[in-house]
Amino acid sequence: MDDHTELQFLDRTVTFDQFVDSLATKVALRIHQVEKGQLEISQAQAFRMFGRADVERWIKSGKLQPVRISPGKKRYRLVDLQKLASIQQNYLL
Repeated sequence: MDDHTELQFLDRTVTFDQFVDSLATKVALRIHQVEKGQLEISQAQAFRMFGRADVERWIKSGKLQPVRISPGKKRYRLVDLQKLASIQQNYLL
């Protein structure tokens, strides 16, 4: 794509460079939030990303605690979930 290519969205039209710059900024912000442990996801998102059985097992064993609880909703730090998912599990012991 060249510098003059335009992308049309439902609410506006932007150049390709504007789109890439905006996307890069959002990706960089998310990476920063993950690295600093600031990015939180809902329990439903955690179930979809890491599997319901694993997330429930981590909660039951005390390895995973919600960082925020509001009526009917729990949120977990993404970095905590990623660390638990990276640990090799031995279910026979």
